[in-house]
Amino acid sequence: MARYRQSERWARFRKRRDSRFPVVVSEGDSWFSYEFFPNIIDLIEDSDTFAHLRLEMSGDTVENMVGTERARSHLLASIKDEKALFLLFSGGGNDIQQAAEGLFRMDGQAEDCIVASKGDALFGGLREHYEGLIRHIGPHVPILAHGYDYFRPSPEGVRMLGVETGIGPWIHPEMESVGIEDPELKADIASVLVDRFNDDLGQLAQDHPDDFIHVDLRGTLDPAEDWENEIHPTREGFEKVAAKILEEIHSRVKPLVIKRVEA
Repeated sequence: MARYRQSERWARFRKRRDSRFPVVVSEGDSWFSYEFFPNIIDLIEDSDTFAHLRLEMSGDTVENMVGTERARSHLLASIKDEKALFLLFSGGGNDIQQAAEGLFRMDGQAEDCIVASKGDALFGGLREHYEGLIRHIGPHVPILAHGYDYFRPSPEGVRMLGVETGIGPWIHPEMESVGIEDPELKADIASVLVDRFNDDLGQLAQDHPDDFIHVDLRGTLDPAEDWENEIHPTREGFEKVAAKILEEIHSRVKPLVIKRVEA
C-alpha cells in the first residue's frame, strides 16, 4: 500500500533508524508520494536497505522545495540532524504544470509550439533552483535526482477505484485551449519538454560529478501500458522506475558516499 500518512512514514523511519539502518532523506513530488498505490520511495523502502526520512508531498514544486534560502536550510538541517548518507530528490513536473498556461501555441513543429520566452523562463528557473540545491546540499551529501519519462498529454486525470477524483489532467487542457488537438503533436511537444528538462539535469551532473547524479528515465516506461494517467505511471510503471533508481543508488551513489567517508 502507498504510505501517504506522515505518521506511518515517521514510525517506519524511527524503527529502522533505531535498528541502525543507514539514513537517507527524500524530498519530492507525487512520484515519491503518489497515494493510490506504491510509489518510488515506497518501493525503494521495501528493499530493506535504508531508513527513509520522507519529506515529499504530492503537488510540490522545485521552487517551493529548494527555491529559497529558508527551504534549502531546512532541508540541510534534516540531512545533518539525521546524518543522512545522501538525498533522493524528485521535482520539476509540477513547475512545468503550473507554467503550462500560456506555454503553448499552435504552430507547425513541436518545438515551435512552445512559446520561447515562457519555455526559457520555466527551464531557466528550474536550472537555477537545482543549482541552488547542488550548491547548498552537494558539499554535505550526494544528491540523486531523476528526470521524467515521455508522457502523452491526455484527458485522463487521477482515478481512485475507477472513479474520477477531479485531479488532473494538467497539460492536455492547455494544449487544447490553443487548438493543439492532434495526439501525436501533443506527444511530440511533451517530448520536447521532457528532453529539455533531462538534458539540463544531465548537464548539471556533468558539471558536478561528485555532488549530483541524474537518473535518465527516458525509455523506461511503455507508452501504451505504463501510464495510469497523464503524468503518473501505473503500479507496474512505478516498479520499473524504482528498480532503475535503486540500481543507480547501488552503482553510482554508494561509491560517492564511500569516497566521502574515506576522504
